[in-house]
Amino acid sequence: MRWVIALLVVFTIWMAFVFYVVRPWPDHLFFGGVFLAIGITNVVFCKTNGRKFFAKTQACPPFVARVWACGGEKGVQALFFGIGIIFAVAGCVVIIVDSP
Repeated sequence: MRWVIALLVVFTIWMAFVFYVVRPWPDHLFFGGVFLAIGITNVVFCKTNGRKFFAKTQACPPFVARVWACGGEKGVQALFFGIGIIFAVAGCVVIIVDSP
């Protein structure tokens, strides 16, 4: 589960960097809405997407399969859930902070 948290921290840092570089957003409502929609969709379907993604990774070459197997199916589902939360929060931040 540590690798899931590490990936989420790296993803959060990347998202903050993107916000810093792109700010001010050309159309904050559109981009905020897109991030929010991606986040909500990812949170709602995290179990299904995590299960499908984990099953597909087990059919990959042995190195890839071992990397994803160390976290297990629950770890992959938690990763999808965390990415959804990050996108949803990012969408809310873009809508609220960049509003005139």
